[in-house]
Amino acid sequence: MVVGVDLRGIQAYVYSGRRILDAVGRAAQVAELTDASDPEHGIADLVPPDCLVLRDAGGAFTAVFADKVSAREFTARYTRRLRDRAGGLTPVVAHVPYGSAHAGNPEETGDRAVPTGVDEALSALPARLRRARRRMSALHTPAHGYGITAVCSVTGGPAESVDSSRTQDGHADVHERVAADVVRARGIGRRWHRSHSSSWLAGALTATGSLPLALPTEVDRLGREHGGVSRVAVVHIDVNGLGVILGDYRERAGDPGTPGSGALAQRYLSTRIAGLTEGLARALVRAVAATVRAEPGRRTAVLGAGDTAPLFLHHVPPGPVYLPLRPIVVAGDDLTVLCDARLALSLVRYAFDWLDVDPTAVGDPRDPRVGLHRALAEAHGDRPGGGRLVVGEGGEGGGGHTTFVPTVGVGVAVQPVGAPLSSGYDLCEAMCRRAKEERVRRAEADPAAPDDHTVAWTTRFDGVDRVLHRLEQDRGAPLPRTELPLTGAGFTRFLDRYLSETAPGGLLSGGGGRHRNWLVSSLLPLVEAGVDPGAELARRARVTGHPVELPQGWTPGGLADAVEVMDLYLDPGWGKASERHRSRPQGRTGTGGPQARAAHRDVFR
Repeated sequence: MVVGVDLRGIQAYVYSGRRILDAVGRAAQVAELTDASDPEHGIADLVPPDCLVLRDAGGAFTAVFADKVSAREFTARYTRRLRDRAGGLTPVVAHVPYGSAHAGNPEETGDRAVPTGVDEALSALPARLRRARRRMSALHTPAHGYGITAVCSVTGGPAESVDSSRTQDGHADVHERVAADVVRARGIGRRWHRSHSSSWLAGALTATGSLPLALPTEVDRLGREHGGVSRVAVVHIDVNGLGVILGDYRERAGDPGTPGSGALAQRYLSTRIAGLTEGLARALVRAVAATVRAEPGRRTAVLGAGDTAPLFLHHVPPGPVYLPLRPIVVAGDDLTVLCDARLALSLVRYAFDWLDVDPTAVGDPRDPRVGLHRALAEAHGDRPGGGRLVVGEGGEGGGGHTTFVPTVGVGVAVQPVGAPLSSGYDLCEAMCRRAKEERVRRAEADPAAPDDHTVAWTTRFDGVDRVLHRLEQDRGAPLPRTELPLTGAGFTRFLDRYLSETAPGGLLSGGGGRHRNWLVSSLLPLVEAGVDPGAELARRARVTGHPVELPQGWTPGGLADAVEVMDLYLDPGWGKASERHRSRPQGRTGTGGPQARAAHRDVFR
């Protein structure tokens, strides 16, 4: 009997609160509730010894059980534990019997044909899960109208406990009232937070030497300044074409003569992709740390090029310096980064550079980029083609290299500090989805076009439907008022052309940020109306006494996009401060540790 479990509502569950710690804890819960290798915090005690686990990550669980009795017992115990630990998650479960023993039992199979082997059962599993998702019972419907007097400050449901680490309503003797699962998630979050902090920050150096560093658990410590306008960016990074990559690898790496070998190979590759996600999170953290400056008599800050003021960091001596970002890994292949809004675009650029590095230049097989590249290249074999071409900085004539590290889609949403994380996540996920759709559209329009990253962002804090509708309106105008979404190469050109302090006519060159009001009120309306801006540029030059020009190769859409983010852009120069080409071994998922080796072992033989 093949059993598949798929958890619904993962993202809404993870980002339902306003605290980073809540999101970290709930993301950790999702990982632990599908981890069959952890006997202490996972679900290893629920899996019988004769069960073969084919997938136990990414909010999904797939296993082969000896018979229907053990499968039903596991399902009963698992759903009970899920309800006790994380009632906000909804399990979708499907049982797929296979073999001649079930062929004549209509009670189990109904009118459906019975798969003859485990591979056929695994192929039928996704359709069974979709069918089960459409037939949710009344128990999965939220019950409104609780007759309660104490409300959970996070979920809005009944408050069952208090969190002694948090005060409420500004009273030191009044603790925050929350649901029991919130307290449980925060406990797990603290454990995972300590583990991630020690791993990602181990040996990290700043621009002024070694300092005690920490990742924030509160949004207010991402870079908020009293008396100023504080905005946070939610950045969502998702691997492009993950389903196609896994399916193709399953077909290439699996042995047709060994039942289930394709699923085990797929599990092995999923572990490699999870290692890549964790490696990217660590690279981003260490890149930010490398540009932190702490000098006597001055506030600790991240400096850089741009019109924004220095990004001052939360630091109460002798305590640690809090970095202005916190990555959150959800379901293994999704990475969400909460950061000060001024760092968002620079972080996206650094992420693209890190993923596009030549794996042969890194060389170390412990590096997650090298491990994933070699696994996919080995499955591709000696056949010509495969992978993707990364062109050098000099364009077509600047050389390049081939890598099997996949591209990513990125969505960025800027929101006020006190806004719910769920709102920012919904917006950035919608931007990411729109960027990935644009990548597919371009590939269909030009199959010969190189595969590349895609990115889209929004600074509008509005409903998802309104933001997407406005984006389509701006793209479809007679003179498009936006160029979003951008490819990875287009995004790099955009930053260099419009927001570089050294670019001719750049909006931030020579203190150009002081002209933002003029750009918004006078120049952009002319450009969007199709009027030649030459006369307005000449008038502005007479008023200021300095020559005024626009970036070379500017477009109305690109100019509008740049003006929107010009006061939210800080370039700390991470490409120079961090050695992104150096090998960075990443924990057990990136080094082929116990999990990866167990997944790759041919357990069927």
